[in-house]
Amino acid sequence: MLSNSSLPDGPADNGLISDIEATQVLRALDALDELEAAAVKLVRAELAVGPALDGLIADPLTEGTRLDLLCLVDTMAVDMLGVFGRGEMLQRLINEAPAGGARDALAEHLSRS
Repeated sequence: MLSNSSLPDGPADNGLISDIEATQVLRALDALDELEAAAVKLVRAELAVGPALDGLIADPLTEGTRLDLLCLVDTMAVDMLGVFGRGEMLQRLINEAPAGGARDALAEHLSRS
């Protein structure tokens, strides 16, 4: 339950949370929404690039760059979206994506989840 503004901003003895705590909970929930949207955006963008991304990641000039992180972060994003209950949306994105290493890796990872 949220407290009314007449209660102190510290821990409430009556089981209600303070205004400050309520604000922080709402901020955390907003951040969670933003995180979900960012994960969807990442997976969509990576799958849309398809084979071009495979060539970039295989290029020695990109070694150690942020492109290398995609192989780790995309898996985390897929896992997180699964927790959010977006498994069907992920499967649809993977099915519609052009052939490529990202599509294959994410499809395999999703099938093991």
